[in-house]
Amino acid sequence: MKEDTKSIKRFHRPLRVITVLIILAALILWSVYMMSKPYDRTRTTYADFVVEEGDDISAIAENLDDQKFIKSASHFETLSMLTLAKDFKPGTYYLSPSMDSISILHTLQSGLTTSKGFTVPAGYTVRQLATALDRDGLVDKDKFLKAAGSKDLAQLDVLGENLEGLKGADLIEGFLLPGEYTLSADADESMIIIMMLDAFNNFYDEDCRARADELGITTRQLLVMASMIEKETSVDKERATVSGVIHNRINMELTSVKDLPEKPLCSPGKESIMAALYPEDHEYTYYVLSSSLDGTHKFTDDEEEYKKWLKEYEDAIKAASEESDDAEETTESEDEG
Repeated sequence: MKEDTKSIKRFHRPLRVITVLIILAALILWSVYMMSKPYDRTRTTYADFVVEEGDDISAIAENLDDQKFIKSASHFETLSMLTLAKDFKPGTYYLSPSMDSISILHTLQSGLTTSKGFTVPAGYTVRQLATALDRDGLVDKDKFLKAAGSKDLAQLDVLGENLEGLKGADLIEGFLLPGEYTLSADADESMIIIMMLDAFNNFYDEDCRARADELGITTRQLLVMASMIEKETSVDKERATVSGVIHNRINMELTSVKDLPEKPLCSPGKESIMAALYPEDHEYTYYVLSSSLDGTHKFTDDEEEYKKWLKEYEDAIKAASEESDDAEETTESEDEG
């Protein structure tokens, strides 16, 4: 009888710990939601907000509060801590009281500013870039997309040949090199696009073109591979390994170059471009996200092992989703109570 009682106690102890953790997670999610609410969702006007060189999160939060972009400086600081938001770039940003605090944090981290220039993160599509630059008052989105599909651009050597079938912004998808840019006062949408294409042309030099020729692929095909690498992993040390898998599958005729996407999925960063040009030398032909859900991948040349790992990853995703649903239900029950 005593043994049964001890067993029950051993069972209930971890159960209580798990319950407490779920409740704490739910409370954190609820707190993030409440602290992120806009100052005034109905005020959709935008105005400049300046982040000075050396401003820390406290100074930024106080200024946002003073200028009525957020409801509470202390809540904004707490939200920054909970979401691990940091590295706010100096500049003049275009913000609105209708933006929630999470969006403001992302904007201040992105470096897309309304003066001195802007920073394009790796992984943006042309349309996403147009939306971001329009939001920050640098371009008109429709004009930018129209300029991106201009027939005049097709004459530029940087875009290569065989452009038939490419419509609109697809013409330059993948060629707008991520990085920092400085604008002249009279820069319009077309000038910004030309500036970014020139930046790509300067980076993707004769050595890069010679290497692509050595691999037997065009610049556009190389950018397709680089964009796949950009989308597949955010772990720098994995980029060349993922690239090796893509190249191995093509070399082993498991995949044809013709089976790749017709256009780049996004604008890949310099690291992904170099990884596509110089893949890691290995025998892997498969990769799959790890079931640890930490963003890393597992690599193999065995299809059965790949299927096993894929199932483990899918099960981990399902379990995480169920835990999230349970936490949401707990939060709703507490709110109703």
